[in-house]
Amino acid sequence: MTKTTQPDLPDAERRRLRSHFGFSRIPFTKAMRSALMFDSLGQRELLAGLRMYNELKGIALVTGESGVGKSITLRRFVQELDEARYAVVDFTYLPTTVTGFLRSLNRKLGLPMRLHGADLFDQAQSLLVTHESEKGTHPVVLVDDAERLTVPVIDALRRLTAWQMDQEDHFSLLISGTDDLLRTLHHPDLASLRSRVVYAQQLRAFTLEDTRNYVAFHLQRADAEAKLFSDDANKRIFQASQGRPRAINQIATQALIQAAIHGRDTIDGCFMSELIGSHPLYLNLTAAR
Repeated sequence: MTKTTQPDLPDAERRRLRSHFGFSRIPFTKAMRSALMFDSLGQRELLAGLRMYNELKGIALVTGESGVGKSITLRRFVQELDEARYAVVDFTYLPTTVTGFLRSLNRKLGLPMRLHGADLFDQAQSLLVTHESEKGTHPVVLVDDAERLTVPVIDALRRLTAWQMDQEDHFSLLISGTDDLLRTLHHPDLASLRSRVVYAQQLRAFTLEDTRNYVAFHLQRADAEAKLFSDDANKRIFQASQGRPRAINQIATQALIQAAIHGRDTIDGCFMSELIGSHPLYLNLTAAR
C-alpha cells in the first residue's frame, strides 16, 4: 500500500524536535502497533462487528475513504485472532489479472506454480476448503486496498468460496477498499458476490471530538503538554484533514516542525491557520472552512 503519512526526519532533526518539546517519543507517526492504536467510535464499532462476523464466517466487506484507518483496524482484528484456530492469508500486492492473482494466491499458500489458470484455481480452492478439516485452522483471506481489483478478479474471489454446491463456509473472505471498490462491486457481473456478503461496514472519518481525543492521545504517549495544541488549533486540524487520521498526522507533524523552527512552545488556531494556508497539499483550504 502506497501511503503518505508524514515527512521522514533525519536523526539530528528528530532529536531537535524531541528536545524542543520535551517529547519522550515523536508523536503522530505511523510506527505504532495496532494493539496500541487510538480507538475512534467508528473503529470500535468496526472491530465489534468484525468480531461477531468472525463467528458467522463467509464474506465480509469493509469500505471507507483513504486514510480513515481501515488498514490499522484490520491489522488489529487479525492480530487478535487465535493462531490455534485461524490461519490468515493477507494480500498487499494485488495483480489486476485473474491469472496473476491466482499465482499470488498459490504462492501465499505455498503451492507449486501451474501452467494453466484453471489448475491454479483448483489447487488453491482445494487447499482452502480442506484446510480446516485437515489442519484444524480456519483460513481467513484478507484482501486490503481492493479498490484496485478488476471485476474478473473479484468474481474469481467469489468463485473460490463456492465449493460443489456446499452451503458451508470453509474459509472466510474479508475484502477492504475505498469507495471506488463499492462502485466496482455494483457491476452487474458481481451481483452474486454482493448477495453473499454476510457483513458490510463503512468506516467513517473522525468527528471533531475524535480528532481532539486523537491529538491528546498522541501527545500523552509522547509525554507532552496536553495543551500543546489549543482547542482552536484542533478545530483547524479537523477542518483541514476532514477527520482522516492520516491527514491529521500529516498536519500535526508539520505544525510541530514549524513551531520548533520558530521557537514556539504552543500551537494556537492562528498559527495553525497560517500553516494550513501555506501547506502545499492544503492550498485550496481556508481557515474558515
